[in-house]
Amino acid sequence: MSRILTERQKEQKRECRKRYYAKTASLYPRHAWTEEETKLVLEHKMPDSELSEKIGRSLKSIQEKRRRLKRAER
Repeated sequence: MSRILTERQKEQKRECRKRYYAKTASLYPRHAWTEEETKLVLEHKMPDSELSEKIGRSLKSIQEKRRRLKRAER
């Protein structure tokens, strides 16, 4: 059974996602990705929130890196 979201529910979902990502968005300075960091992102053995603290990256940058790497594998 699929669930149809109303516009209000969609907006609430987007706002929640923004708040979640904002927690780590400006905590860490930008720097080049290392091979070790890339390997940890692809392994995905721990939650992204823990990985974020471990490697000093924002949640969004981790998820974007994983998405780009998987897209490049195709």
